[in-house]
Amino acid sequence: MAIDTLKGIIDIDSDAAPTVEQDRLYRLWEEGNWSAKNLDFTTDREQWTATLNAEQHKAFLWNYALFLDGEESVTVTLTPFVQATKRYEDRIFLATQIADEARHHVFFDRFLREVAGIGTSYADTLATMRKGLTWGYNQVFTELDRVADRLRMNPDSPPLLAQGVAIYHLTVEGMLAHTGQHFMRDYCNREALMAGFATGINLIARDESRHIAFGVQLLRELVTSDPRCKAAAIAELNKILPWAAGVFTPPNLDWSYITAFGYTPEEVFTFGLRSIQTKLRRAGIPPEEVLALVKLGAPNVPPAEQAKHVKTLIEGGIIGTDADPRMSEATLDAIFTSIRYIADWTRPRHPTLRATIQWIFDDAEPRYLVLGEGDGAQVRTGKAARPRLTLRCTSADWGRMAGGRLPQRQALLSRRLRISGDWRLALRLPQILPV
Repeated sequence: MAIDTLKGIIDIDSDAAPTVEQDRLYRLWEEGNWSAKNLDFTTDREQWTATLNAEQHKAFLWNYALFLDGEESVTVTLTPFVQATKRYEDRIFLATQIADEARHHVFFDRFLREVAGIGTSYADTLATMRKGLTWGYNQVFTELDRVADRLRMNPDSPPLLAQGVAIYHLTVEGMLAHTGQHFMRDYCNREALMAGFATGINLIARDESRHIAFGVQLLRELVTSDPRCKAAAIAELNKILPWAAGVFTPPNLDWSYITAFGYTPEEVFTFGLRSIQTKLRRAGIPPEEVLALVKLGAPNVPPAEQAKHVKTLIEGGIIGTDADPRMSEATLDAIFTSIRYIADWTRPRHPTLRATIQWIFDDAEPRYLVLGEGDGAQVRTGKAARPRLTLRCTSADWGRMAGGRLPQRQALLSRRLRISGDWRLALRLPQILPV
């Protein structure tokens, strides 16, 4: 199947990339149509058995499980978006996207059945591969289903449409799928492996570049025309981005699912973070307005450093998992680095506040936060001389609060969090350090 898989691909990774008219997006779809049924997997079958080792099989199948189920999910959840958009050009393009997503599902299903020998039908293969889905994946796609259902019931709500585009086109496609496709393409092309799969994943990436370009442009129109849309999109991003980190978190924190292909987890997270932040800027949402990204240091900290921060929080059980926190000094350092970023972010709300807030843990070194000195907030290890406010809890419970799994109010009422000192400052804590 001789196809130039790069012809027609749209630049979605550059801040300076121009917009693309809907008519051109549709024309690119017509000009670039391809058949998932006609790809030749002969070489792929041979190399799957003779070239790839057991660790690579395990890693590939985990990635394929995410893509197979993801393509099926986005196919069936896109219909409400068609009804919610008002321009005929948008509806026509979204109809082509539904066809694309179904074709992508057929591609992964064919590969899994014909090359990996998994399943005997669409339903059977899907059910078998769902056993490999991660906690973060399930959270993100359950939320996508919820937003799509709300949009189906209320198609005339621009803020709901903005939320849907933020989770569908920017997060699921523009961050998660785009990152996975990038590393799959790079690995197969670099190693000259599985020509049929390499052709197909290049074609899928070309399709997705159209979808993402459309979503970025639609979201920009929504957020620039209606402040409610911007607020709704940001609220949705703050909810799902900590879950999205869990999509790339392998089973049992076994990073060999990633390193088997010659990449590090930090490289994967760096690409994903750079990708979502680029697309947000193009959509009219500065990353520094999204608290979930501010906690990682956006926009001042480079994505590579943000990626290290994400990995530490994942390994500590703070984000990306429903497991109990695995607290260490490194995990606490990462949490308090986020606290410093957040305190600097909220400083315009408390520009004249000068205070020291102390944390005393039952099972770890104490920390304290200094506000109102120098150019920004300071975090230090040890006991402060005269803190205005002192918080006492276990390090694991503070990890649960930092990850949003234990509401601070609930922790207070249950005495898992104990506060002493200036209660007026304590009442301002949610504004100073929103979780």
